[in-house]
Amino acid sequence: MFSHFLRRVGAVRWDIPAAAVVRAAGMKWRLAPGADLGGAPDLSAWVADGSAVVVKSNPYRTIYRVALPGGAVYVKHLRPRGLRAWLREVVRPPKARLEFENALLLAARGVPTVEPLAWGGPDSAWPGESLLVTRARDSAVPFTDLLEALPARPPAERRRVAVALGRFLAQLHDAGVTHPDPHPGNLLVEGDRFDLLDLHAVRVSAPLTWAEARANLVLFNRWFQLRAGRADRCRFWAAYRAARRVPIERTACRQIERATAASNLRFWAARVRDCLGRTRHYPRVRGGYAVRDLPADVLTTLDELAAAGRVLKDSRTSTVTAFALPGGRRVVLKRVNVRRWFEPLKNLFRPSAVLRSWVAGHALRDRWLPTPRPLAVLHRRRFGLPAEGFLLVEEVPGAVGLAEAVAAGAPLGDLVPRLARTLRLMHDRHVSHRDLKAANLLLGNGTDPVFVDLVGVRVGRPVSAAQRAKELARLNASFLASPRVRRADRLRFLRAYLAAGPALGGGWRSWWAAVSRATDAKVAKNRKSGRELK
Repeated sequence: MFSHFLRRVGAVRWDIPAAAVVRAAGMKWRLAPGADLGGAPDLSAWVADGSAVVVKSNPYRTIYRVALPGGAVYVKHLRPRGLRAWLREVVRPPKARLEFENALLLAARGVPTVEPLAWGGPDSAWPGESLLVTRARDSAVPFTDLLEALPARPPAERRRVAVALGRFLAQLHDAGVTHPDPHPGNLLVEGDRFDLLDLHAVRVSAPLTWAEARANLVLFNRWFQLRAGRADRCRFWAAYRAARRVPIERTACRQIERATAASNLRFWAARVRDCLGRTRHYPRVRGGYAVRDLPADVLTTLDELAAAGRVLKDSRTSTVTAFALPGGRRVVLKRVNVRRWFEPLKNLFRPSAVLRSWVAGHALRDRWLPTPRPLAVLHRRRFGLPAEGFLLVEEVPGAVGLAEAVAAGAPLGDLVPRLARTLRLMHDRHVSHRDLKAANLLLGNGTDPVFVDLVGVRVGRPVSAAQRAKELARLNASFLASPRVRRADRLRFLRAYLAAGPALGGGWRSWWAAVSRATDAKVAKNRKSGRELK
């Protein structure tokens, strides 16, 4: 921020080509050398005559693609929203100017990026909306789009992309460029060429030392560690290390992976309460919270929609109904009833069951763990206190209960290791389910484990070995009476769980003994209380 302030007051000047100044309609425009836009850009005229089409829009910015006689361009319309954003524009240059100048500077250093044509802002001393015009490259695609298509492409193409990406990051760091938000959405790709986007916060300095590059690689790896396989990440790393001019030890790759896992844990822990109306993605609604893409009028008709739906569960404590929203989206609504007069009072001092499930559901999805996406959480009120709770989640396509799938003959050879790896990921990502019985696990499309009933879930703290053994025992107890689950299957599950991550201490025999003791304790507890073991 301080370097931006120095740029604002003119104390720091980059060695970039001078921009021509044009004024029109209360706007002051700077045109890049050689840019030919037929005069000052006029976004309002382009929108009026239909040549400007919205590509992306949110409250903070809108991106247009404009078809001009000299070729298509993109116009990014940036809006400072709120007092904090407005004050920030007072002490630093507008984002459009930062992106414009950074793009010219990166091009001068040989770094592939967008071609800036012009930027404009209010022709006054006060900040306001700003616009950036860049040349369109329709042959390039967002890297996120390419990544979505890669699983269906030949393995050779996936290898080629990993190597090209490693060389591109090495080129950035050797050029002294640090992107503080390095994720695939900020990259364009065409063949083996990558272009950097969203440049307003880019830092440019001397070539990065290994310590500086390592910190940036950790940020970049946070996205890929959850979504890319180890082989692809290894190819990326080998290409990056070979292309850097700074010598890097081979063992540094393990440092990156460990630091990435720790960075993700800190990132997730800081976001746990975002779903409680703290960000624009989860706006407050009457009676609770909802996701931004859920139409507000749907919440007023939930009772009528649920009444025509299919009842999955109806008990004294809760009612679960599946139905379709207008437009066809399949959802499940869980209503948690008030059983005692003092429960609304308890809900005033601690989160209700549906609110805990809402927070836990988003926390699991943030950690890339399988659970239905929560869409809304609501409460009815009695005497001003939160009473009956409603949790609306997306329906899991083709879901069957884990116990039902096993009883129906699901192939255990594939299911056992898949389930073990999913549970290990959950524990390693600081999530404890605390009620890990078979009834709380579904198989989406008959194969993929999905966690449900998240009332007791705890997130954000390391899961101890004792708690891990207890949760594995609870799942083990669900299948004690199953003739299909043999001792060999239980052992294969345990060994797959232990092998799916860093060593936990002790061999499989000590873990087998711990799980067996916990299983016996659970069986004895249920026998004493007279409750059926599920």
